[in-house]
Amino acid sequence: MENQSDPNCASNMTETAANLIPLLNEAFDLAVQDEVAQPMDLARLGSYLRKADDSFSLQRYRVATLRQLIEQFPDQVRLVKDDAVHPPRFFAGRLGSSTSNKVQTSRGPQEFAKTIANESTALTNDLYDFAYIPDDSWGNLKELARTENWDGDYQLSILTNYLKYTFSRLVHEKKIAFASPDSGPLASFNTGLVDRRFQPIYALLVPNKIIKVPGKRPWYLDGFCVAGENRLGKQLVNAFKPLPQSAYYFNDPADAIFDARAEVHVDWEHVIEENVERIPVKLLQLTTQSFEVKELEGLPEEEALAYKQAFASYIRNDSYAYRRLIAEFGHALDLAKKKALWNYKTAIPVYHPARNSMSMLLPLSLMSADTVDLALVVERQAFSGNYQGHTIYPIHWA
Repeated sequence: MENQSDPNCASNMTETAANLIPLLNEAFDLAVQDEVAQPMDLARLGSYLRKADDSFSLQRYRVATLRQLIEQFPDQVRLVKDDAVHPPRFFAGRLGSSTSNKVQTSRGPQEFAKTIANESTALTNDLYDFAYIPDDSWGNLKELARTENWDGDYQLSILTNYLKYTFSRLVHEKKIAFASPDSGPLASFNTGLVDRRFQPIYALLVPNKIIKVPGKRPWYLDGFCVAGENRLGKQLVNAFKPLPQSAYYFNDPADAIFDARAEVHVDWEHVIEENVERIPVKLLQLTTQSFEVKELEGLPEEEALAYKQAFASYIRNDSYAYRRLIAEFGHALDLAKKKALWNYKTAIPVYHPARNSMSMLLPLSLMSADTVDLALVVERQAFSGNYQGHTIYPIHWA
């Protein structure tokens, strides 16, 4: 069958070109005025298009993405694909604005690293989805880092959890840095830890060519380093300027300190009915006279679940026991607030990556004023300034 062109389609393309090409040129001119290197990330190009024409929208051109629109003008705009990250990222520049086919600016890989760090929006916030971490990495980090009270039995789990939460926060703050020096693509982030001389420790990553997981782990942790020292530290300073920044958790430093003057309201239903396995057995024995208290540790899963359900049913129907338990928790909470007023360090701030929010851990001394049994997780309420108590953690979790 003979091909016939659609005159309406051709007319639409001509109209699109007539409208868009001047707008693209204006957007690129605005970027040049701001000293933004080209090719630039498509998200940034989109912001300049809207700056040039505040009514700009993709719907007007009947496309879903800016990339689809730009692909219609290969004679005007150079589109560059970066496969060093997953999913791949695209950059665009005015044709002839750069002589390199790499995703690299005229200012070199250092400027490219800064641009990516400021603009990255598509990264997973899960460290283990972002990179493959060799098993020996955690021991190497522990040896490099300044000695901390890691709590013997839990030292490596505390360290790994700390770095997972730190990475999540860094992604939110767009502080994961990328660079493309001649030796090959690199990624890096600031761990927030320091060595024995208080020098910052960085993670340095290379593309994952060893262990492939479809859609995940595009990077491989090459190791941890101090800037300028040994092989990795020298690679770091060669590729990144500025060096990756550390995570920042508080807009107001006062948020890091528990306000003992504020009210604390607790979800007792969740704390007591759904967390019996975390409540000290001795406290349960003192407050629940007609319930057979058991140690859950070592019980089969089904038996433990049946026990928890039986306890929840019991406590809901024994208002006296319920009130006694709440009263004991209330006394412990009052004591925790007094301790925080005396020494603010007793209330510990903690970051929750799933909600990208900060909470405080209040130590609860339920059986003795000198022994902490649990930590109560409380979150500051923006409007009232009060705290909402959500749940309790065993002390080794905190």
